[in-house]
Amino acid sequence: DWWLRMPEPNKPLFVAQLGDLIDGMNRRLGQTDAALETALGQLDRMPCPSVNLVGNHELYNFDREQLAEAPWLRHGDKEYYGFSPVEGWRVVVLDIYQISLIGHNKDDPRWLEAVEILARENPNVSPDGADGDWFVGMEDAGFRRRFVPYNGGFGREQLDWFRSELEAAAEVGERVLVLSHAIIHPEACGGMTMAWDYEEALDIIRCEEAAGCVAAVLCGHDHRGNYHCDEYGVHHCTFISPLNGGKAFGLMKVETGYLEIFAPTIDDCLPDVSGRPSPTLVDN
Repeated sequence: DWWLRMPEPNKPLFVAQLGDLIDGMNRRLGQTDAALETALGQLDRMPCPSVNLVGNHELYNFDREQLAEAPWLRHGDKEYYGFSPVEGWRVVVLDIYQISLIGHNKDDPRWLEAVEILARENPNVSPDGADGDWFVGMEDAGFRRRFVPYNGGFGREQLDWFRSELEAAAEVGERVLVLSHAIIHPEACGGMTMAWDYEEALDIIRCEEAAGCVAAVLCGHDHRGNYHCDEYGVHHCTFISPLNGGKAFGLMKVETGYLEIFAPTIDDCLPDVSGRPSPTLVDN
């Protein structure tokens, strides 16, 4: 309703739905289809398309074969792609669960790679992703605590594509917004909700060929949210989950030299943490 009431010049070009559209509990309750219909029904009210990312809760409800047939996704099996919503800007959508214990068949190379990674980095995790006490002995493991089944990895194929996408954007002078369900920068979360190969993704964002084209990385996954502007001037925005209550939605306006986020209650959308720019009250 808030978006629909906006005056025409401020209406969004697309909705960035950053994953976990429905809860994994729906599958246990046999309510997956009904929950999805309800959620998509709300997005369909919008006068613009929604960009729906694959989160871990999508993969608790559907496997990759089912997602490949989903009309609310672009590809489903490999849900990463880029598009230009307006001249001078490119949006790059990443799929954090290409390397994952969830969603893949047991003979899929991406599942086998996930088993190998977790066996090396966190042997508490069993290959089925269900058994085991994942955090035993990990109290002082730092960012290695990210190696758990509710996270995943981009994988070599996607990372190579990501690099080429940023290089192409830089060549034509486009600025880039990156969308990812899981977080890419450790300072933009508590360290337990990051991509397994976040370091490689950051290296690509910062590489010479990308020429500083990335303006911001927009993420979900970490329910409490966070914000960090790194030393390269990239804004890492981890938006608060609607499950936390409050009005966890807003509008991002992009301009050549700056980004603005509008929200009914900005602290419900992007948390008030150190480094976050101070908000300004504006008329509705």
